[in-house]
Amino acid sequence: MIPAIRLTTLRTRVTTWYVGLMAAALLVFGATLYFGVQSYLRSSLENSLIGEAKGIVLTFLSQEEIKGQSWMQGEIAEAYAPENSGRFIRVSRQDGTVLYQGGDTREPHIDSSIVPQPQLSESTDFFRQESAGGTHNLLIYTQPYVSPSGTRYVVEMGASLAPISRVLASLLKILFLITPCILFAAALGGHFLMKLPLRPLEILSEQAERIGTHQFGERLPVIATGDEMERLSLSLNRMISRLEDALAYNRRFSADVSHELRTPLTILRGELEQLLHTSRMPMMQRDSLGSALEEIDRMAQIVESLLTISRLDSGTDGMDLKPVDLNCLAQWTVDQMHLMAEEKNLTLRCSRAEPVAILADAGRIKQVLVNLLDNAIKYTPNGGEVTVSISAIGATQLAILEVSDTGIGIPAGSLPHVFERFYRSDKARTRESGGTGLGLSIAKAISKAHGGTMSIESVEGRGTRVRLELPLSPLPVSAVPGLKLQTTPEGRSGVSVERSHASR
Repeated sequence: MIPAIRLTTLRTRVTTWYVGLMAAALLVFGATLYFGVQSYLRSSLENSLIGEAKGIVLTFLSQEEIKGQSWMQGEIAEAYAPENSGRFIRVSRQDGTVLYQGGDTREPHIDSSIVPQPQLSESTDFFRQESAGGTHNLLIYTQPYVSPSGTRYVVEMGASLAPISRVLASLLKILFLITPCILFAAALGGHFLMKLPLRPLEILSEQAERIGTHQFGERLPVIATGDEMERLSLSLNRMISRLEDALAYNRRFSADVSHELRTPLTILRGELEQLLHTSRMPMMQRDSLGSALEEIDRMAQIVESLLTISRLDSGTDGMDLKPVDLNCLAQWTVDQMHLMAEEKNLTLRCSRAEPVAILADAGRIKQVLVNLLDNAIKYTPNGGEVTVSISAIGATQLAILEVSDTGIGIPAGSLPHVFERFYRSDKARTRESGGTGLGLSIAKAISKAHGGTMSIESVEGRGTRVRLELPLSPLPVSAVPGLKLQTTPEGRSGVSVERSHASR
């Protein structure tokens, strides 16, 4: 079975160029062959006619005045018998008197008797073509001759061009039949032959795909070919090393800055809260202190989010993976978020299903749920609806969690960027609602760390649906109390903490 050929591959493009060049070469070769054969056949026929006409002149016509016209006619008829010669022969005087005419062109559609006599303007020989009632022309060689007595004669020797036309037609048919076969064979052969030299590129591409954010310690295989392929693999490995160093520096910088900022922000918030609660000051100053505390809280959220992303990127988050019932965890999280939904008169529901076991860090998965629900509640108008659904697909061994809302939706132009860090489709509205632009980035990073994927669909003005796919666990589901124990460390599962991370 011939493999499917994609027009976008280098292999296919090279094969296409190869076949195109071969087609052009075959076209030039075919045209050269056709016109070369045509020229050769016509030249051979012309030389034959010249030789036969001169033979009549030298052998017979030069003796006509001595031996008589009857002798000449008999000799020509005997030498050029119609059944053997396949030639049109006519010997006449210049005044138009025909001394001899005969011959058979072997073409039933050509009547040699109606061939007109030539109009002689000079005494040189020449070729002409006459139709003679047929579809193919007669090629006639005209040879003037002047006898020693001064009598002028004209010898005409002709032959049909039909045999040449038939040979050329057969040649064209052969070319039209063979050329596509040659091109098809060249395409297949070129496509399969290109597989060998391009195999190193495929290996490099496959390995490069496997090298991700957490696998920069790997390198591409160096293909010792001594050519451009080896230089390419070495250059790519050097580039990967530079990227690894840059990313490592970026992670260290983010982690160090986050750590350094947490302590002064905590101290500053504590002092402002103490000042706010212990001193008596005018209302305007108290409002200013309250605004300052809000900005400190927002800055603390950003710092905490950056620290989380840095840990997830570096693989040092230390996730505690255990069997978790995703359905139970989702229901538990929805129950905790009901108060936020009731403040906006929203309907928040979680579809009940059979236990769906995943191997996960319950605290991190709950953080994802809180992020998604917080977004859905924030951007759904009063009276709307937010739904959480869980299902399992046994064929693909995937657990599916979907959070849908009837909110304002996301503009189509913003959808490709919603998982980018600090991206906000409506900056003014997001800042007003307290978003940092890191929530969905963190959620996707957590899902990726669990071997899952996250996607989003949205129609502006109609709502949004976020889909999280996680691998099913082959182990039994842990009890709910186990979940509570797992979600308490470091305050990661507290609703107040997760809400602060949620932002589109």
